Amino acid sequence: MRATNRTMRTRGALVLAALLALSACGVEAGQEQAAETRADADIIGSDVADTTTTAPSTTVPPAPTDVDILGSDGSELNDVIGNTISDLEAFWTEVYPEAYGAAYEPLSGGLFAIDSGTDPSSVPCASSADISELLDNAYYCPPADAVVWDQERFLPDLADRYGTFTAAVVIAHEWGHAIQERAQFTGASVTTELQADCFAGAWVQHVTDGGSPRFTVTTDDLDQALAGVLSLRDAPGGFADDPSAHGSGFDRVGAFQDGFESGADRCADFTDGDPAPYEFPFSDEDEAGTGGDLHLAGSTDDPGIIELAFPSLDAFWTDTFPTLSEDGDDWQPLSDPVPFSADDPPTCNNDPIDGYLLFVCIPDRYVGFEAIDTIPAVYEQGGDFAVATLFATQYGLDAVEQLGTADDEVSATLQGDCFAGAWAAALLPPNPPDRYELVLSPGDLDEGVAVLLSFRSEGDRERQGPGFDRVRAYRQGVLNGPEACPKVS
Repeated sequence: MRATNRTMRTRGALVLAALLALSACGVEAGQEQAAETRADADIIGSDVADTTTTAPSTTVPPAPTDVDILGSDGSELNDVIGNTISDLEAFWTEVYPEAYGAAYEPLSGGLFAIDSGTDPSSVPCASSADISELLDNAYYCPPADAVVWDQERFLPDLADRYGTFTAAVVIAHEWGHAIQERAQFTGASVTTELQADCFAGAWVQHVTDGGSPRFTVTTDDLDQALAGVLSLRDAPGGFADDPSAHGSGFDRVGAFQDGFESGADRCADFTDGDPAPYEFPFSDEDEAGTGGDLHLAGSTDDPGIIELAFPSLDAFWTDTFPTLSEDGDDWQPLSDPVPFSADDPPTCNNDPIDGYLLFVCIPDRYVGFEAIDTIPAVYEQGGDFAVATLFATQYGLDAVEQLGTADDEVSATLQGDCFAGAWAAALLPPNPPDRYELVLSPGDLDEGVAVLLSFRSEGDRERQGPGFDRVRAYRQGVLNGPEACPKVS
């Protein structure tokens, strides 16, 4: 992000995230077990486990015999893809008539798994004699009505990072382009790509609801698949009307969740501008050259994201809280944030805080964060708005507590995430209020999404909701503003 007359460097999508909770929220320093909540607790803790590299839970049966993958290396990953294709054909046979009022026509041009040893002349839509130009990709070829994927690098690497079900999601996206060909859909590049993401989300919702005899999908699989979709975003700073635009990470995750929540009928209604893409260029050459990231910490004369985020949040909540409070109560600013080291933590309500990395202390009304290792690691791996989003969720939790809009920890967490999204929307260019001190840069919304997806244990999912739901809540705040957040649960 950027402050007035200040631009710094942007980083890639986040792979580390902190976990937040009701009332006071904490991230436990150890990883052995979740901290138990005391009856009079002001801090709620959670264990932290990186799920972005967890082995997929999906059981992989052999590929159906009626799915012929030309060039297949016989890998388990191609078994996953074969099952995906069989499932997609059954899904679209049922769903296409409902969405488009016509019978679905099965794929007719074949399935092609390629690698560096493949003869490019045998591959549909190959425009070069160099097979390397076709690798690191998966695509649908309209003239041949065929689907092609790289079985050597692209899909195996994606599966290694995000689980094998993410490879299935990529194939479902390509099948979305086959659906567009059948429906004769035309639109801008970004619209066609987001619609294909939406179609993939609709199929995943069908699988999650038990509609597939081949896959069982867990919340962990969903979180990893969403992280995989996020990783395939356009580079920050692109134009939504670029003829090759695929969408920002926020756009692509949003389209996928639209399909998951509302089904293929919603996807079929996509048109240019609906949904509106959140993809915008850098404001000037200086911001483009540095990428738009503020440094982590600075001074009064040269503040970083830590110094700017908290007054920005206070200004936002000064404006926003009276509009949400039943009695129009004023926002009472939080006390100064408390950075600390793990071996020298602060107190909350006169009780020592032991083992927490990030929290909001409700009775004393301040945000505490472990400033030696945790927040710098989030910044290095995720960028400035990853850090800012974590702080914003803490402010959101404080607001939820004051408003009294949540009855349980999951609802409070999701509402806090939604409020973080509403704050992010208030910072969108071109002209957020000067008193908010910050303006989003390209890629910042992606960082906000990513920080809610990673390092989440099953215990955290049960207590606070899976990352998929937290991202959905965050998007609600961005798209619909703070008024939507008290209704999130």
